[in-house]
Amino acid sequence: MLLSSKNICILHFTFLNAIVYKLLTNPAEVSGHGFVFILGRAMRLPDTEFKEDDPAVGLIAILLLYVGISDLATIVTPNPKFLEVAVPFRLMLAFTVSGFAYLTPGSNMAISNSMVFALSFVEVVLQFWLFLTLREERPTPAQTHSPQGQLE
Repeated sequence: MLLSSKNICILHFTFLNAIVYKLLTNPAEVSGHGFVFILGRAMRLPDTEFKEDDPAVGLIAILLLYVGISDLATIVTPNPKFLEVAVPFRLMLAFTVSGFAYLTPGSNMAISNSMVFALSFVEVVLQFWLFLTLREERPTPAQTHSPQGQLE
């Protein structure tokens, strides 16, 4: 295990807050980032360009901030049961969005573009990593039902 589930949540929270900050201050920098550009070109998806006065950018930033705040809640009050339930749903949603963005290029420019694919791809990687780490950290039945007080 490279990082604990709490550290991955901190990484995810930091990543989302950095994206929110950049979207609110300079959205063209996010949509023109090298990773977004290269991943979009590799998947043959159309490029996106955000302008500073675009109202959709604010909505996207607020939605990403809400997801980040839910991660902050799990960092402050460690609740592995919440993560064990939430992470598979987040992973499934991110995988569905990235699959839809890749499989339907040009049909819906709001979803089938390089920016949506790049963000959902990173989300898939982080959520899958978190899912695997949570499974490693889960106690096995042998650990939970260890005999107490037995002499050898």
